[in-house]
Amino acid sequence: MPGFLMPRFPMRYALLTLIAVLLACPVQAADPVLAPSGTLRVGYIGTNVAQARLDPATGTISGVIADITRELGRRADVPVSIAPLPTAAAVLEAVRSGQVDIGFVAPNPARTGIVLYSRTYMLVQQSALVSADSPLRSVKELDRPTQVIGVNTDDSVGVWLKGRLIAAKVRETPDYTLRDAVQWLRNGEVIAFAGGRQRLSSATQGVPGLRMLDDNFYGVPQAVAVPIDHQDRLQLVNAALSEMRSSGFLAGSVARSGIDGLAVAPADPQEP
Repeated sequence: MPGFLMPRFPMRYALLTLIAVLLACPVQAADPVLAPSGTLRVGYIGTNVAQARLDPATGTISGVIADITRELGRRADVPVSIAPLPTAAAVLEAVRSGQVDIGFVAPNPARTGIVLYSRTYMLVQQSALVSADSPLRSVKELDRPTQVIGVNTDDSVGVWLKGRLIAAKVRETPDYTLRDAVQWLRNGEVIAFAGGRQRLSSATQGVPGLRMLDDNFYGVPQAVAVPIDHQDRLQLVNAALSEMRSSGFLAGSVARSGIDGLAVAPADPQEP
């Protein structure tokens, strides 16, 4: 019996040696610039359906930012991990702290100096909900004395309105479920509630007594955020977005999303 066991020892020794060598060698990320951990970790605003949708049954995330993320991962030959976060502030903090490698947000003056932003890849049209019996028909009628416009805290349209309204006032709520918005409109506490067209309509679907104004304030620029000390990552993302625009990838993604009020952003004049 011992004679039969002896040949196994050299093979077992060789196997143990190979395992030891593999454990001693650090695994190299496929793209140390974009995904230093070996996985491209991404954050987005979970309540923003213009960015993406999460299927509660399957956990699958779909939409424009999901398409961009997976294409970046394919190009870098790395897996991707997409995390819905509660607010834009949470996305920016995740990028700043290194919890994610990139984040999808809308740049605005209040969010400068925290991260670096890519070129704009998409515009999300902003409008407003009003009561069904409201005499208002256009966003141009909202800036009047005594009128109050509701917005969500940290939403880009609120920053935009604060810098442009002359007579009307802005009232903020952190409630992105829009329960406050519906209550305020019903009570007459606000004359309108502003936000992205698709987000407003999706969150109030089935709620009676409301309607969306036909026109828009403006299109919110959408960009990719990277840590402020990663200019190399920003250059890589910008180059990829430029190629996605010119190839029609972004246009196809926007069309497939089926989201109201989305448009591919025009190319930057400085874009190659």
